[in-house]
Amino acid sequence: MARSGCGGVGGATGDVAVKVESHRLTGAEFAASPNASSGIDQRFIVMHYTAGRGFQQSINWLCNPKAKASAHVVIGRDGEVAQLVVFNRRAWHAGKSAWAGLVGMNHYSIGIELDNPGPLKLGADGAWRTWFGDMWPDDEVIVEAHKSGGPERGWATYPSVQIERAYEVCEALIDAYPTVTDVLGHEDIAPGRKTDPGPAFPMESFRTWLFGRESDEAPGFA
Repeated sequence: MARSGCGGVGGATGDVAVKVESHRLTGAEFAASPNASSGIDQRFIVMHYTAGRGFQQSINWLCNPKAKASAHVVIGRDGEVAQLVVFNRRAWHAGKSAWAGLVGMNHYSIGIELDNPGPLKLGADGAWRTWFGDMWPDDEVIVEAHKSGGPERGWATYPSVQIERAYEVCEALIDAYPTVTDVLGHEDIAPGRKTDPGPAFPMESFRTWLFGRESDEAPGFA
């Protein structure tokens, strides 16, 4: 079902098999972002965290012309899925970026945003808080240094259902676009400038699961 605006997008859940038909995810609600343009060569999938206040808030912002940013897909912490840009158009998710000799990765990648506030701050009261001041549960935090360097810090974890839904979406994209050969983080294509999806996202297991592994046993994404 398509929507003319971005308000109140419920999103698809795991109850519906995810496929790509006519450059859209089946079952996912579609809220067209104006922040898109023509010309894309689908070679990669790039994972992001939203650094937002929630699934709907992130969708609203990525549909706002003032944002000058968008993504093809947003995935919520409960597994909700919304599509904002059709896959044969360029979403504005990568910014200044490069990979494998290619410059400007918006031209070469499908962008997926995961609802996640990103880095957390530990307050004097011992509580973890997001950059916008909300408290974050201790059991949803890991403390690690980013692979690009810097001190150890707190990072909001990704729920298993969110990662599993991201896997399903990526698998559907790889089936639909055989030119897609890898999944990357924003941190990979814009090192030093971006840190998403960060150390809380199991990128190596995720990539291995998508592009082949020695065993059929799925990696633990808990």
